Amino acid sequence: MNEVTDALAPIEDGQRAENCFLFGPSGAGKTTVARAAVRELRREILDVPHAYVNCWRDYTRNAVLERLSRDLVGAAVPRSASTSTLLDRVHRDFNGPGVVILDEVDQLRETELLYDLHEFRGLSWIGIANDEVDLLADLDERVRSRVSVGYRVRFDRYGEDTIAEILKRRARAGLGPNAASDEVFETIARLADGDARMGITTLRAAARKASSEGLSNIPKRLVEDSISEAEQEIARKTYSKLNDHQRVVYDILLEDGPLIQRELHERYSERHDDPVSIRYFRDAHLSKLEHYELVTTERTSGKKVYDLAGCGPHLKQS
Repeated sequence: MNEVTDALAPIEDGQRAENCFLFGPSGAGKTTVARAAVRELRREILDVPHAYVNCWRDYTRNAVLERLSRDLVGAAVPRSASTSTLLDRVHRDFNGPGVVILDEVDQLRETELLYDLHEFRGLSWIGIANDEVDLLADLDERVRSRVSVGYRVRFDRYGEDTIAEILKRRARAGLGPNAASDEVFETIARLADGDARMGITTLRAAARKASSEGLSNIPKRLVEDSISEAEQEIARKTYSKLNDHQRVVYDILLEDGPLIQRELHERYSERHDDPVSIRYFRDAHLSKLEHYELVTTERTSGKKVYDLAGCGPHLKQS
């Protein structure tokens, strides 16, 4: 948190902030820290221009520029507006310094957008991604030179003791002082495997189960079933965020999986109106589906085979 607020500090003096990248696994607090840092900044400067973009949903250059036009400068533009029109609108009306959070920035299909942002006078970004290597792999030199400087903040998975403490505090604030024993918190923390989001979602599921049984606290016997329920809940939320390319992949695997990469890309190309290259397909879409555990892989006869994870059919039915 201190590193991110340090990166944004120049804005308080009317200057451009440092760009900042947050890297780390899911559930490690990257988005929470980015949003909190911007809130802290806005306590100092109430009208600082700011925006939040989920690049998993808004993954094209135009989609991001439309959001910036709306949120940074308050300009509504038609969805058919050209890239040049959007760039001109923000260039003309943006009165920096300001900041934009680019969540899931590694999902951007057109990474030259990062060059566009650098050209907006006074605008800086907080980019959030799982892995720096994946993000930088396909950048051209012009874009790479713009993102090679700035802050890098790396998040690790939480330790079991830390997750257990987070759960105790959540339970105390939301459920009451005697909602569960230390053993319950420690068991959830161990099963969450470093993912605070999984731990918190499991605690909520266990509380629901205990309440439905008329219990005044959460017994340990409910934890294992609650982990399974939490996995399904998180997977459903993840599925709801898939872009249209990833949904096509998901549907193909549901109907015809498992498939090797070449076969999967061929069927995807037949179904999608604007298919991407097989390299981008693998690096952006398949890797993301794997990372969020909607798709699994295994090697068969030297070839990588893709299939839906165990939650897949259940999600589609939901």
